[in-house]
Amino acid sequence: MMTFEMFCLNLPDVTSTDIQFWIENEWLKPEEKDGTYFFQEIDEARVHLIIELRDDLGIAEDAIPVVLNLLDQLYTTRRQMKYLCEVIATNHYPDTRQKLRHMMSEEIIEEL
Repeated sequence: MMTFEMFCLNLPDVTSTDIQFWIENEWLKPEEKDGTYFFQEIDEARVHLIIELRDDLGIAEDAIPVVLNLLDQLYTTRRQMKYLCEVIATNHYPDTRQKLRHMMSEEIIEEL
């Protein structure tokens, strides 16, 4: 974990004002303890994504939250599908296939 200061030092192309703005607008969601932010590697990757969206792809600032939200949904769905595949591949859940057939036939969507 990195503090705000350490995080900013690792990202020379970004100002601390940018990072603070992104936190306030929930583009970044670091852990906060006693008023101090703590960042992980995933936060650094998200900063690089934001920079790429803004600078390389020319996404307008007001559209970035929409793109980030859609990407978050996509990654969540991907994790859920990976989990589903793992469940199907094991014998720990004997009713899984029957439930899946029912869900598919009824077009029921359940959160995993």
